[in-house]
Amino acid sequence: MQKMSTYTDPNLDGYDGPNRIKHVAFESGSLFHRRGGKAVDYHHVYRSATSISSNLAGFAEVEECGVHGGRLPRYIHDGDTLPVNFALEKTSVFPTTGGVADETMRGKDFDLYVDANGVQYINLNGHSYDVLRLSEIVSLDGKHVACQIPPDLRYGNI
Repeated sequence: MQKMSTYTDPNLDGYDGPNRIKHVAFESGSLFHRRGGKAVDYHHVYRSATSISSNLAGFAEVEECGVHGGRLPRYIHDGDTLPVNFALEKTSVFPTTGGVADETMRGKDFDLYVDANGVQYINLNGHSYDVLRLSEIVSLDGKHVACQIPPDLRYGNI
């Protein structure tokens, strides 16, 4: 795939790989932003991943949801179902924080960072949990990358 010159209005979502989408029940309060990553965690119930997620289940196949004033659904209640891509080889686009990605980072693992608003990023300086593997730089400026979940940090495969 050709790198995009910029992501001026990105809907960050699936990038490459097969699809294995299933609708699963989510935890109340989960949210996904249009311009953020869509990593999903599982801890008794599926939810949007946090900075302390030590493994990931997949990537939400949504544009934006759970965000007040955003697209539908605006709120996620316990048991609401959302589509999640559980394909092992699937990659999804994330914005970067902690620097700009370069080709030496491809194939390396990094942390997930979630800011105070709930926007998910790949933290290019973080190595506590290493739940995201940088697989491709998708923008010329190196500020958006495709990530895969390392197989040993993948929770289940329903």
